[in-house]
Amino acid sequence: MLTSAHQSSRARVGRWSQLLPDSREEPPRTAMLPVILVFASLMHPPTISRRGLLAAAVPVVSVSPALAAADRSTFDSVSTQTPQTSASDAQFKELPSGLKYKDVTQGTGASVAAGDEVAVQFTGRLLNLNGKKFMSTKDKAAEQGGLPEPYTFVVGSGAAIPGLEQLVVGMSKGGVRRGVIPPSLGYDSDMKLGPTPDNVQDLQALSSVVKNPNRDASLLMDVKLERLKPARAS
Repeated sequence: MLTSAHQSSRARVGRWSQLLPDSREEPPRTAMLPVILVFASLMHPPTISRRGLLAAAVPVVSVSPALAAADRSTFDSVSTQTPQTSASDAQFKELPSGLKYKDVTQGTGASVAAGDEVAVQFTGRLLNLNGKKFMSTKDKAAEQGGLPEPYTFVVGSGAAIPGLEQLVVGMSKGGVRRGVIPPSLGYDSDMKLGPTPDNVQDLQALSSVVKNPNRDASLLMDVKLERLKPARAS
């Protein structure tokens, strides 16, 4: 004889078994979940980590090696901020002293030699500071008006930095030459040789490179020969 507890248990089992599909009957019945299970799923929804949300929201972008190399090449070109040249331009020539130069425009007439007095227009840039201009003979004319005053010196006299003296040798009147001057042919820490900037900010920029042994004091100079006065024959 079954007790009331057994009867109640059998009754509950009987009700649940009616919801389960019977392999002998087609189609199977749909089971209805108790209301408490539905509320439980709403009260405790599945959690997604912060990393998972970012991974789902942000697409992954891959960069090909060729594109990366092209971007780096463009960056290196822009970072110098120096006048760009085409592939058809003349290649740089290098002297035993380390000076590199190339003629942009050929002049006419006699060529500069040691002992000659020259007057040049020039622009100088600091390669270590991304090609920053530290001096130009055109700057003062732009500020005060009028024509730019050339820089005059005697080649070989030691008044100008050695790199500039070597750069003008062989030039003719009207010629334009570009030179890369190594630190050994540029300014020393005392900066007694010319030309030196008149502008305080430009002078500080030049000094910050020249007087710092950890910086490359290489210079880029574009020079145009305006006048040539040959040395007197002894």
